[in-house]
Amino acid sequence: MVNKIQENLQLRFPMKALLLKNKTSQLDKYDTLFKSNGFDPEFMPLLTHTNVTEEFLQLIESPGYLDNLRYIIITSQRTVECLSESVLPLLSQEARSKLLGKTIYTVGPVTKDFLKRVGFQHLRGGEDAGNGNVLADIIISDLLGVEDKEEVNEHSIHELLFLVGEVRRDIIPKKLSQRGINVREVVMYKTQNIQDNASRFQNAINNKCWVVFFSPQGTEGILKCLNEEVCRKIKIASIGPTTEEYLKSHGITPDIVSPKPDAENLLNAIRSYV
Repeated sequence: MVNKIQENLQLRFPMKALLLKNKTSQLDKYDTLFKSNGFDPEFMPLLTHTNVTEEFLQLIESPGYLDNLRYIIITSQRTVECLSESVLPLLSQEARSKLLGKTIYTVGPVTKDFLKRVGFQHLRGGEDAGNGNVLADIIISDLLGVEDKEEVNEHSIHELLFLVGEVRRDIIPKKLSQRGINVREVVMYKTQNIQDNASRFQNAINNKCWVVFFSPQGTEGILKCLNEEVCRKIKIASIGPTTEEYLKSHGITPDIVSPKPDAENLLNAIRSYV
């Protein structure tokens, strides 16, 4: 009876979930899943993005490059959006088909699903790779064939192409280079903090709402707002261990950390806490 009353109250007065991210342009599972489970999701973008695809387009138009390219690493939804918006529409049918046929290594089920919807056919990692460190291990295992092999024959594997944002961590290229795997990084987009993040955050939060951190980027001003009084009003969720470490380094311990970086695991962690 009590549970039924709580469910009815949640339907009438849904708990707010402030998601510190851009809403995905095609389909955002955080939006649909949270709404269907009695939450009121609100997206708060922290960054503006500018596509910079000139280097990538020149690269794949170089004679023989696209034919020889076998593996691409894509770890962010923003890179997928960039490809969908500013690259694929400009390619010939032949070049588009070749690019979509490459093996893509990616982090998390959400980015994997987005890649699939854009048209990429051969995807590795995804739900099996919750972060860059795990994805690097999968790549090493795939390309070396056996885990105890010390290095890759430089003539047996062409370099991997890593499509990145201007600001990124170096975990994947560093770990791969230590095993003799060459990685070429190409910047696909640049990011800039939105100037009024702190004031928008203060206006958006209310008592008992959940605030979900997806990345350290753009959160500097918000962290300064998280004094003891504010933290008593809200609950804080982290999408994964990297963001959790960042928050803890600023004296903030999240109430929950999603076991995997996707909407379903995040929602389940929040519901278990509630």
